[in-house]
Amino acid sequence: MAMSRELRLALITDPAMPELQPDDAGLPAAFAARGVETVVAPWGEPLPGRPCDGALVRSPWEYFMDPERFLRWVEAVEAPVLNSPEILRWNHDKRYLLDLARTGAARIPPTVLLDSPEIGATADPLLEQVGAARGVLKPTVSGGAWRTAVVERGQPVPGEIDVTAGGSFLLQAFVEELSVSGEWSLTYFGGEYSHAVLKRSSPGDFRVQEEHGGSVEFVDPPPELLREAEGILRAVPGGVPPVYGRVDLVAAASGRPYLMELELIEPELFLRARPGSAETLVRATLAALDAARSANEA
Repeated sequence: MAMSRELRLALITDPAMPELQPDDAGLPAAFAARGVETVVAPWGEPLPGRPCDGALVRSPWEYFMDPERFLRWVEAVEAPVLNSPEILRWNHDKRYLLDLARTGAARIPPTVLLDSPEIGATADPLLEQVGAARGVLKPTVSGGAWRTAVVERGQPVPGEIDVTAGGSFLLQAFVEELSVSGEWSLTYFGGEYSHAVLKRSSPGDFRVQEEHGGSVEFVDPPPELLREAEGILRAVPGGVPPVYGRVDLVAAASGRPYLMELELIEPELFLRARPGSAETLVRATLAALDAARSANEA
């Protein structure tokens, strides 16, 4: 693909938070250095200005509040969308974790799929299904720990689960190593490893997100985590590595690491963790757009 000022790329954000997030603030300059104009475009609206040559999904934070509308919108964009709409549709529902475990591509905590009417007032019958003293209950379509809570034997199901809203849930046995060793987030661009961070929850909490009091440390992961993450990414449907992806793993006391999430829609990529990582994302994006153009011309 010729790198000229004529190339135009939409950076997809959220209507409620249309500006680029701090971690993505350097992307326009990184693309401009390769002769690419960028425009910020909240999802659900027409791409602004003249036609775009592609769209890079970055921070549609609240897509899970109306996921089908979001997916229909990306599928209707008249330009290549990255990651692809097919990947986004597969990854938006946490049932993908069951898919990866079923094929042996990943190890996940003991997990059951529940419809909201199956979730009663007390946690014990649920936890018996995963053989654990406590677990994490979360909607299959959610983000940012929305409607997610720890459930414990002898305790009622927390009210924030709100089963009256309907939908399906995953119940997973609580990974005790998470509280001790934290959760690793490994970032990949075009299937190639870029950098990692180690996230830890605050005392008494299970959530590792910074907005919930968690901390982030920029460190290199052990080799076994790199091997696990690369195998998981190879199992993503479509046969083409995602342009960007974040693999969230917890090292287990024994056996393979646990896959907690494979983030292919709107992950924070922690670009600040490695100088030059924004440029690596730019190269992966342009390579994918070039491949899409070649496929259309074939």
